[in-house]
Amino acid sequence: MKRTQGILVVLAAVGLPAYSPAANPPAEVRPTDAARNQLLQLCENENYAFTPKVRKAFLDFARKGALAVLTLKGKSLPPEFVAWVDGDPDMAAGVYAAHNKPEDVLLWLYSLRLDLGKAKFEKYRHLALSAALVSTKEGLEADITPRKPLQLIIGRDPRKPVKTRNPDRKLDVNDHIINFLNEHTIEENVPVGKIEPPELKYDDRGIAIPVPENKNPQDDTQANQKLTRNLYAADVLASRELQLKFNSYMKTKGYQVDIDCGDRVIHWNSKAAVHGEQRKKIEKAYRLFRGAYETKGLLPAQRDPFPSPAERCAYIIRNFEYEFPPVLQAKRKWPRFPLTAPWPMLTMLAADRQPLREREERWIAFRDRGEFHQYGEYIGAIAQQFTMQSARRLKPYAFSYATIQMMLKDGGVCGTMGSIAARGGSNLGIPSCQATQPGHCAFVSFHFDPKTETYRCQGGQYATGGDEKTGPFTPWPFDDKFRRNNRMGGYEIEFHNRKPMVYHQSLAWGVNYDLSGFLDATIAHSVFRLLPKEQRQGNGMKLLESGLALNPYHFLLVDAAQETASTPQDQIRFWNQFLKMLSSAKDKPGCPTEGLYNTTVKDRMFARIARMPMPKEPAVAQEVLTSLERARCKDQKVLDTYRRASQDK
Repeated sequence: MKRTQGILVVLAAVGLPAYSPAANPPAEVRPTDAARNQLLQLCENENYAFTPKVRKAFLDFARKGALAVLTLKGKSLPPEFVAWVDGDPDMAAGVYAAHNKPEDVLLWLYSLRLDLGKAKFEKYRHLALSAALVSTKEGLEADITPRKPLQLIIGRDPRKPVKTRNPDRKLDVNDHIINFLNEHTIEENVPVGKIEPPELKYDDRGIAIPVPENKNPQDDTQANQKLTRNLYAADVLASRELQLKFNSYMKTKGYQVDIDCGDRVIHWNSKAAVHGEQRKKIEKAYRLFRGAYETKGLLPAQRDPFPSPAERCAYIIRNFEYEFPPVLQAKRKWPRFPLTAPWPMLTMLAADRQPLREREERWIAFRDRGEFHQYGEYIGAIAQQFTMQSARRLKPYAFSYATIQMMLKDGGVCGTMGSIAARGGSNLGIPSCQATQPGHCAFVSFHFDPKTETYRCQGGQYATGGDEKTGPFTPWPFDDKFRRNNRMGGYEIEFHNRKPMVYHQSLAWGVNYDLSGFLDATIAHSVFRLLPKEQRQGNGMKLLESGLALNPYHFLLVDAAQETASTPQDQIRFWNQFLKMLSSAKDKPGCPTEGLYNTTVKDRMFARIARMPMPKEPAVAQEVLTSLERARCKDQKVLDTYRRASQDK
């Protein structure tokens, strides 16, 4: 509480509020808030239209507020750096209007400049800004200590195999488990060459076309060769004969170990779920062998550390700048996405924090062999049982569970497929993430068309609906908080933070329409949020609509306008104005004027009108009814209610 009071005192002393576009500043500082009052007076003078004067006044106000908070925290930034931010309209809008803590965004930007080096930072400033916004939303602390640019270090295989036949110590149970596996061999038929899982194809709606199942996993035309190797734990878990040998072996070593997994209840290609007592027995055996692998350095016990925001940026930049020979450049379709794209396109990429070693293995596979997986092996019901799925292919491996590598090895169902596609895309610098659908998991990615110089947000692996039923697992760039759910995957976000697909698509449409207009509309929204409540209700709609006139695809302003419209008449008036503004995008590449965006806004209008009090005058009710029918409202209950109201005398 004392800290909060201190902030208010310092800011009041310089004539500024405790700046936050997300809420009005505390009442006790408003009378001394000269800068804010000046901005509000200017809005009134400009008749609540967003003009260059209002833009400049807001940025001045926001910068002073951010620097005042930094002073209170005992931190400062070089004046030339702040001037650089102010001199770049894209950076200024992102820093001061896209988040409620611009001082922290400034700190993160400067921290990234230190780590990336001034030249790289300025060249890839939009990537840096997206990383700064994501990091601020996560509440991460920026380090502005002077330092040299970071040296990118890719971690090596963390496993340290233990000598399980060490004569200088007493062997333990895990030594003997590993020794049993190494003392026994097995022959297996291995296809010559590599068989890739079939990639899905999609119809015009983006919904997956089912792939016929190969009845014989070993194609008759595929040549095979016999190889002899040491046993894997999976071999023992699949064979009753090997289980009996293992039990006997362990007994001779002084350990009463009794595993009973049955014969081929689970095996390398099994897909059926396991239930009852048998599942408990297999799980017990799985944990025994997995523990031995981890203890003896044959399987990592956990994922590698997540990279810092700077490491993420540096790694993506390094790969983006890689130059293939001309023939391979075309064959690899490299680069897959411009890393100099506007920052709203890059926050999805900046939020992905896969460990660098995982990324590097996939990058090398792509760089040297052209491998780019967007799908894995679909294994059916057993994928819903993590221990059973894992037991069927348990073996020494350089990557832990929850990695893309383990997903490619073990397979899965829709969640795994979406994760492989999303992680694979992100590893190649394509902004990608998983996405939910009813009872299903898919993925979405941003794409760039160099011919039309337009962006699009497109989904894949759809099964239970189209874009209208899809929710990407990624932060919305204009939310104030971004919280991860700490699942094993390590990068998904909490459910309540997710925005529907259309929000992310509107980012691309807005950038295609006009980037500067999109960013100015962002500022207009921040000014709107600074208005006192009575001014928002009285004049806020003018400000929002003037912002939408600059760019009709900004969902922040659309949401705010529909929330502000307090009567059915106001809702309909805004809808008609929205359609008029959207018509300005006709014939602009990458700017749809019909489709999901319209229907989303329209359906929300219907839903809001349904919750509002009925107009008292029959004539007004008739006007609303006519508008609802013209807009093809399908809510029969609302229509009937307005029909009755319009007939009342």
